[in-house]
Order: sequence, then C-alpha cells, then structure tokens
Amino acid sequence: MDEQGDSVTLLGRIESHGRKFPWYLEKITFLLAIFSAILAGQWMWTESDWSEISLWFMTVCGFPFLAVFTAELVSRIIQKIHNRGIK
Repeated sequence: MDEQGDSVTLLGRIESHGRKFPWYLEKITFLLAIFSAILAGQWMWTESDWSEISLWFMTVCGFPFLAVFTAELVSRIIQKIHNRGIK
C-alpha cells in the first residue's frame, strides 16, 4: 500500500481507496423503481382495458422485472460515473 491509499489485490488489480461510493443514490433509485411499479400496477388495474391474464402476468412478473432492471441500469450508470471520477 502506498501513500495515496492504493493497494494491490491477490489478482494483481490496483484498487483506490478514499472516495466514498454514493450508495444512497442506488437505494433511492431502487425505491423509486418499486414505487413507480406499484403506481403503474394500480393504474393498469383500474384504468386499462387489458385482459385479466395480462394484468396478472404484468403484476406478478412484468413490473417486478422492470423495476429491478431499471434500478440496476441506473445503478450501473452511477457506478460508471463514480469510477470515471477516480481516474
């Protein structure tokens, strides 16, 4: 480990320490994605003319998948922005 806080891992990667990762942005994004999925599900059940099988499929499979996918996508963008700031 040198004076800048860099260390070499067992695999030979150099990791920098010092900047804190903005984990709270990922948590807020995840909660917003869940909240959006709930609102979209409520709208879909009350206002749309979809068949009942489509409503159940989107409620059980579609919206949870979309919420997790959206949160993961935004989290990866946050990670890329964070990693660019280190170099």
